[in-house]
Amino acid sequence: MTNEQTEFAFPVVRRWGGWWRKAGRKRKRSGVAHRSRDRVAGYEPRMVTMKRAAGLPSFRTREAVRIIAIAIADGQRASFRVVHFSVQSNHVHMIVEADDARALANGMAGLTCRAARGLNRLWQRRGSVFPERFHDVALRSLKQVRNALVYVLNNHRKHGAARRDLTDGYSSAQYFDGWADRPPELDAGRPGAGVARGGWQLSVGWKRYPLIRVEESPVGV
Repeated sequence: MTNEQTEFAFPVVRRWGGWWRKAGRKRKRSGVAHRSRDRVAGYEPRMVTMKRAAGLPSFRTREAVRIIAIAIADGQRASFRVVHFSVQSNHVHMIVEADDARALANGMAGLTCRAARGLNRLWQRRGSVFPERFHDVALRSLKQVRNALVYVLNNHRKHGAARRDLTDGYSSAQYFDGWADRPPELDAGRPGAGVARGGWQLSVGWKRYPLIRVEESPVGV
């Protein structure tokens, strides 16, 4: 399969119209406390989770994943980078790098708004798609980075949507160069790629530990 066929599937140069304020996060308080986030540093990756509102259709359809992947690709910036992601039925996991707290907040705000506008258009509705604040965890050790990569890329195994020998087609697994039993299908970070290339911890440092097997089950981060 050629890169063009595989990658876009998730095209990067598309913009969505729609309902900006209503499609994103409501200003009212949600179930996630508005705590102060811990320090954000450019060299320190983070695992981020976005949960959809209850009662909406599953994200795990080709059309919905395409929209989310477009939002991710369109949101790549020098100061905010999505390195890996996986789309599950009611949430999205990502591993991101952000230069500082402002870059993280702005990057996630733009990403969730773009994704929500596209999904609302797909579902022919208005209203909030991501009503809660995103949840994030700083990855402060190389072991945590490896665990997060397994958790995100093999999360479909946790939810029983996997075959032993297959990676998740609704994730960035095709860009991952840390599989123990297969090379990456696509190059991250090049023009037209859906995800950015990670910094030292995500691209080199964690490989002090064993490479990741396709059938490996997620553990806690």
